[in-house]
Amino acid sequence: MSTNQKKIILFLVEGSTDSTSLGLVMSRILETADVRFYVLGGDLCYRYRITEENAARSVMRPVNGFLQRYRLKKTDILRIVHIIDTDGAFIPPERVIRGGTENAHYKDTCIETLSVDSLRSRNEFKTMAANALSKLSYVDKIPYAFYYFSRNIEHVLHDRADNLSSREKRIFSENFENRYADRPEDFIAFMKSREVAVRGSYRKTWEYIFRGTNSLKRGSNFGLFFDWNPKEEGETV
Repeated sequence: MSTNQKKIILFLVEGSTDSTSLGLVMSRILETADVRFYVLGGDLCYRYRITEENAARSVMRPVNGFLQRYRLKKTDILRIVHIIDTDGAFIPPERVIRGGTENAHYKDTCIETLSVDSLRSRNEFKTMAANALSKLSYVDKIPYAFYYFSRNIEHVLHDRADNLSSREKRIFSENFENRYADRPEDFIAFMKSREVAVRGSYRKTWEYIFRGTNSLKRGSNFGLFFDWNPKEEGETV
């Protein structure tokens, strides 16, 4: 990368609808950077057994894949922004109860499933991973921030807590892109609104989402991203 090229802000997201919903509007907001979205094809928290000891290395695995694919260097990246869905996974084990049908049924205070032990194990696995990732500030000397949508991006952006088909998710993401692409200020206002924003500092928003059944409730800490000032961190775009 030459000295006159923009530095990359790399967004790590779970699926293509995340990229569609957020990609264009974030590019408009961050015009002085080269905004890239790297679709992981799933949740990093489930892919690896992430602990505090290996959390940074786990993040760097897909980042290194991105760098190799586009023939880039670590120094080309200004910041890594990692976004996950909570999946309601941070609730106490006793809030996973037997009931429902073949598919898990998510409520505001519990998850009903026929596979109680399996879902409790999944939740424990993800909670450990997310807790470790939330404590990171850098991965391999690259500034890193970790944000969530609860229970998922459709819940936060569209207030839809039901199970949506892939087609419905795609339509919602395209409509969202069309709505905010030319109105970035409105998007920022929405993400900071009482409707969806979890209040408090970065650390406090993570303490909140790990507490009780909050990871089943609608909310996101992504609004905090817009308070980030690279110049305050001694970074240049």
